[in-house]
Amino acid sequence: MSRHVICVHGGARFALPLSAVRQVTEVSALARVPRAPPGMLGVMNHAGRVACIVDLGALVGQRARPARPNGRIVMLHRTAGDLGLYVTDVQGIEELSDEVQLLAVPEGAAVAQLEHRNGPVKLVDPGLLSLAIDNLVEA
Repeated sequence: MSRHVICVHGGARFALPLSAVRQVTEVSALARVPRAPPGMLGVMNHAGRVACIVDLGALVGQRARPARPNGRIVMLHRTAGDLGLYVTDVQGIEELSDEVQLLAVPEGAAVAQLEHRNGPVKLVDPGLLSLAIDNLVEA
């Protein structure tokens, strides 16, 4: 069993390892970055620092969508700058079983799925997530 932050985005539920998450916060004013790829929503002020905000959907095989004010930002632990993932909602922290079913075809950083009491949850691999973020931000 391991602890994960359960996020909802694009009608699906995703589990991010709690160890990868620094904080969950509300969406504040986003400034678009000229010529940024669609998954990079912009930058925002977070605790007096500039944080890059990326749509989780772009990292898990979904189409990137614009941020809405009622969404949430999941700030990640990273060594290279402040970065947050935009999600529709955060349902909380859950203990999830280590018995997962690998997806036949990985969906970006989402590589496995498990059945949970509120329905299926796709598990996001932190290494693949970091790699996908780096590829998107450096594009």
